[in-house]
Amino acid sequence: MTTARSLTTLSGVISAVVVAALGFYGGWQRRWMSDDGLIVLRTVRNLLAGNGPVFNAGERVETNTSTLWQYIIYIGALISGSRLETIALWAALVFTTVALFIAAVATAKLYQGNNRLLLLPFGGILYISLPPARDFATSGLEWGLSLLWIATWWFLMVQWVEDARLRWGIKYSYLLAFCSGLSWLVRPELALYGGLSGLMLLIMDRKNWWKILLAAIPVPLAYQVFRMGYYGLLVPHTAVAKSASGSQWGDGWFYLMDFVTPYHLWLGVLIAAAAAGLRVWNATREASISVNRRTVVIGLTCGAALIHFLYVLRVGGDFMHGRMLLLPLFTLLLPVSVVVIDRQRIPTTVAAAGLFIAGMGWSFATVLGGHPYQLPEGDEAPLRIVDERIFWQLATYRDQPTRYAEDFLTARNMNNFVPMLEQGRAAHDAQLFQIRLSQHPLVLSWEPRPRTTEHTDLADMPLSLTMINLGMTSMNAPLDVRVLDNMGLANPLAGRQPRVVNGRVGHDKNLPLEWQVADSAVPLDAVPSWVDKAYVKRAREILYTPEYQKLFASYRSPLTFKRFLANIKFSLGAGRTLQFQEDPAAYQGPLPVVDPLPINWPRDIKLDPVR
Repeated sequence: MTTARSLTTLSGVISAVVVAALGFYGGWQRRWMSDDGLIVLRTVRNLLAGNGPVFNAGERVETNTSTLWQYIIYIGALISGSRLETIALWAALVFTTVALFIAAVATAKLYQGNNRLLLLPFGGILYISLPPARDFATSGLEWGLSLLWIATWWFLMVQWVEDARLRWGIKYSYLLAFCSGLSWLVRPELALYGGLSGLMLLIMDRKNWWKILLAAIPVPLAYQVFRMGYYGLLVPHTAVAKSASGSQWGDGWFYLMDFVTPYHLWLGVLIAAAAAGLRVWNATREASISVNRRTVVIGLTCGAALIHFLYVLRVGGDFMHGRMLLLPLFTLLLPVSVVVIDRQRIPTTVAAAGLFIAGMGWSFATVLGGHPYQLPEGDEAPLRIVDERIFWQLATYRDQPTRYAEDFLTARNMNNFVPMLEQGRAAHDAQLFQIRLSQHPLVLSWEPRPRTTEHTDLADMPLSLTMINLGMTSMNAPLDVRVLDNMGLANPLAGRQPRVVNGRVGHDKNLPLEWQVADSAVPLDAVPSWVDKAYVKRAREILYTPEYQKLFASYRSPLTFKRFLANIKFSLGAGRTLQFQEDPAAYQGPLPVVDPLPINWPRDIKLDPVR
């Protein structure tokens, strides 16, 4: 006969299975690939080819925010030999599914000692009902991995509440310490979560402090030393390009309203808060030896999520609808991943059942309502926040969302990209420029320009091109083509520009075309007519000044042990603070004209392996 306690456990497992199944179905139904997701895959291609963890061979630039995500795709490619887009899609979707399952199981374990409870799926269903939550269950980005880390972190903290041990005697607290240390390598802002849980462990288990540090520190410390020596930075280069040093609360509030309004999300949050409040009220009437630890864990989880939420608002949000608010929202819902029906307390049972029905009603309405989106009218209409999945489907004139790199070739700004790129490679040209064939209607194309015949270090620069949409260009180009962007994700010159006042969040840096041409093998007499030659000439001279030379050496010069040590020093000094001005007139004084130090070094570029 099934006991009451086993029924509680069984209902928790069933709840986890239900929410995981719904999450998998919802994510699969909306599967797609984003342009930003393709950026990750370019680095994986270079890893597979043997060029190292770089975006452009010969330039040590870390363009991916999540360190672990790129290596997970890399390992998947080594094992399966499948297309990178397919590996990224399946990994993200499976991670999201497992995260929803673990979150529900972990929350159910908080109630496993009570033999009269029935558990129903709740918080995970509220989360996955949101269109952006299902969109970013794939997309090629690390959101699935981030959810999995958060869910695992939550599960380990619940095990710590009970002071649980693995079968071979290792305490879960040490696994929690290890997980906390990995947070920085999943996404930098998750260090907030890992830091708080690590601090909690050190305070609550002071006598074993050295074991906790031994579990938490070695892996992230080893990678941090590697990052400083290899890339010359303390943080991923994306953090330099998207510097969060200023406050943009107004933009953050606008971003929040863009997320909340279409789904009446405030109502879903109120229902979840009421469910949490009901559970807290019931908990005050229950005696438990672990109630203090449980309170600490739940408080820490919600506190970390709220701080994360405020951080997103402070930096101005994002340019993708809902994306940056998904992780703190998922975390806030963890304590109510399941809703509790206490079969021996009729009033609270009725209240809990009512909240469950209300939550499922809101979720159902949210799924049905979706998120209607249209492209802004007019070619010059500003883009602020977009529904990225629908945006790229419309911008590529497709009946289905983009899923592979070649799907983006039908976008207007990719017109003639592949044939003109191949023409430029065949002629050993220097730069591929985007050109405008007509204004009304707007028709774009590409045009290669020849390479300098002068014996300078820039003459060995690979065929280069620049476009803000870094993923679609880089994944449709061979690895011997240098692909850059004007806002700095792959271009340190652009990443160290001052922020554009009132610029689009996440796209508020811009390197003028003249600087891009200056840092290429294009001779002055081949500069296009719409580019200021005098500006290019002056900019090219400025590139050889000491502060620029130090930057170029940090990520372009051959990696020797001496360079590795120099990069560590650079990362602690100028690597943190160096900024440039876009106006050449801002650089005064004599410039070197005789035997200047190089800013470009020969590179051995390996192409994609034949698979």
